[in-house]
Amino acid sequence: MGRRTLVAVARPDGRYDCRIAHWGVGADPIAQSRPLGTGLTASAARTVIDATYDQLVVLDGAVRTYVVCWLDPTLSDLDDVVLARTADPDAFRRWWVERKDEACRALDSDGCDPATVRRALLTSLRNRASSVHCLDDASFLRGDR
Repeated sequence: MGRRTLVAVARPDGRYDCRIAHWGVGADPIAQSRPLGTGLTASAARTVIDATYDQLVVLDGAVRTYVVCWLDPTLSDLDDVVLARTADPDAFRRWWVERKDEACRALDSDGCDPATVRRALLTSLRNRASSVHCLDDASFLRGDR
């Protein structure tokens, strides 16, 4: 199964070269991806990320991996995502898919309020991930400071 991955490579001028891999990346994210955009500002790099991605890998001297987590339980807003930093993205992704499926079933069968379900999903993420980042700021591109 594919694992669509965005690779953001920091440049010395504070911009980012973005790359895409459809099958995920391993030890060499650059060799395993192809160019998507060069010289992007942090803001522009953020706008590339949506729920169609499975993960984000940031290269800036270190390698940080984030799982892209789609919060919208109605499955209609592709931009309603957060990034969850984790040392084991595969295990985290499996947990997240199960958790999201449970939330969507609760929404369908129990008639739960979508905003309440979304808040519960976000709380679950914050309790499980090393860090959780919303896309409205670019701090995840600069590391977890």
